[in-house]
Amino acid sequence: MYQTSKVRILIFGHKEFSQLLSSVLGEFNDQAQCRIVDAIVGTIDEANKHVSLFNPDLVISAGSNAAYLETALDVPVLSISVTESDIVSAVLKASIVNRDVHLITFDDYSRLVSLLNQSTSINIKHSKYETAEEAKQIYQLAKFSDNDVVVGASLVCGLAFQDNIKSFLIYSKESCRAILKEAVTIGRSQKDQIHSKAIHRWLDEDSKTPILVVDNYTNILTSNAAAKSEFAIDSIKQQEISDLLHSSQFTDISDGKCRLNQKDWWFHKDCIEMANHRFDVYQFYAQTPNISPNQNPYKTEQPMVYQSKVMVDLVERTDLYAHSPSHVLIIGESGTGKEMIAKRIHQKSQFSAGQFVAINCAAMPSELFEGELFGYVEGSFTGSKRGGKNGLLYEAENGVLFLDEVSELTLPQQAKLLRVIQEKSYRPIGSHKEFKVNLKIIAATNRPLAEQVKNGLFRDDLYYRLNVLSINVPSLKERREDISNITKAKLIALNFGELDKQTIEGLAAQLTPVFNLYDWPGNIRELENIVERLLVYCSAIQSIDETQISILLNDLAPELFASSETQDTGAIAKNEHQLVIQAMSKFNGNKELVAQFLGISQTTLWRKLKRINENNNRGQQHA
Repeated sequence: MYQTSKVRILIFGHKEFSQLLSSVLGEFNDQAQCRIVDAIVGTIDEANKHVSLFNPDLVISAGSNAAYLETALDVPVLSISVTESDIVSAVLKASIVNRDVHLITFDDYSRLVSLLNQSTSINIKHSKYETAEEAKQIYQLAKFSDNDVVVGASLVCGLAFQDNIKSFLIYSKESCRAILKEAVTIGRSQKDQIHSKAIHRWLDEDSKTPILVVDNYTNILTSNAAAKSEFAIDSIKQQEISDLLHSSQFTDISDGKCRLNQKDWWFHKDCIEMANHRFDVYQFYAQTPNISPNQNPYKTEQPMVYQSKVMVDLVERTDLYAHSPSHVLIIGESGTGKEMIAKRIHQKSQFSAGQFVAINCAAMPSELFEGELFGYVEGSFTGSKRGGKNGLLYEAENGVLFLDEVSELTLPQQAKLLRVIQEKSYRPIGSHKEFKVNLKIIAATNRPLAEQVKNGLFRDDLYYRLNVLSINVPSLKERREDISNITKAKLIALNFGELDKQTIEGLAAQLTPVFNLYDWPGNIRELENIVERLLVYCSAIQSIDETQISILLNDLAPELFASSETQDTGAIAKNEHQLVIQAMSKFNGNKELVAQFLGISQTTLWRKLKRINENNNRGQQHA
């Protein structure tokens, strides 16, 4: 069932006023959500702070407080009304305590006070103020004694309370109910107007569905922004389209297909009547939706594979940064998976509903950069596409713009990007209109940007804009605990059903010891390349044994063994020696089985054993 959302009301008032208003708020629980600020507002910043925190539809206050807030705030301010009946009631109550009553008010009640003084035995002295400070001065100058009684607004009553002087509030529960009823009525009306404007704005400016409206009385054609862009509507084209929509192709059916601006469309037509005019409303949907060049329908996104402590910490930091709207800078060597980190941030962020739009900054020529990023309008330059083109910023609206290899941007390109980040707006080439943009920017680099800033190759202001939050992605050799699982995951992902599960697991077990000894200068991308290279050959072999895999590895990826053979010192060399010794023990010195187990040739195994013996002899000589 549809329920109207509650009107949000922010109330500013002193203690006595707040308490009185609170006593009737329960009657409006189903209609309004209220928050009371129990204070006299001193500055505009103070008032705006409360408004920004609560985001009210309108504000209620009284007297000078209300008059001040009305000039200071952008939201509507209602002032509680004080009737003559309220004044009479408050004065009569006060006269029971003391026949001499001092009435201090924001509004002028001199005529009423004169009438009461003439017609009753009450002696009423009336003072009028315009500001809170003036009210305080009037109160102080009056020099009240303990027997005096004061009638006034919440500010005056609050001052009297501090001095233990009897006071009576001029407001009544009836006036509180009246102002709350008025606030609810105005708030609902305002909400309806805002929602209506939001719908109209979306249909006219933001919707990607082209919409045409034809007035069948005047033949005037109205179009939204998407229709103007898709159909390249100008004064000449407008008449052509209007004539087309009145043809039998459109008039006799409510759903069909057509061709407009060299493109095939499905359309749906609705008829509405308003102010003695009949309108036909057409909505158009592309028969062949545009597919982004970076989308591959045959390639599924692979999940991140990790178990190492360094990656667990990195993923936790990544998820934390995803919840912030701030821009992120990802730093890491080529092939470490920076784009996967960026996509994870996008998926878990408040921008996940929008697109993930990636730009390879190194492959973007300077002369095309502005047009690709901002887009352009028709006729803005020679060779421009008819109807113009939406830029990548438009595509990334409410999503993520991923700037890969951002360090490769030229200084002029950096200046244009900086303005977008600073102003949160852009202007397509040839357009006179500025477009606001709401997105999260994630930049990635394999170069130390701080050094480029020092060398004058990268703008420092852009660097600090991008480097709000930073993530350092470790290289594969810094997370060797993950190599086994990554190898298995790549084998499964790149297998395409050619090899059975048992064969894949056997390959993973044989490759892991070899992969663990390699430094992977190309990181995960290099590992994936070698795995894919190996699978191409394995898919052509009917039966795969360990000897064949050893030979294939030596032929297809000699770098794996060249690297390990040059590492005679350090932790990697020690690990390699330990693996060889353990394998020799496991297979009782059978070099053929050991070579197959380690995924190397017997010649390579012989060299490694010779080197181990030489190192042992050297150690004994120095002992």
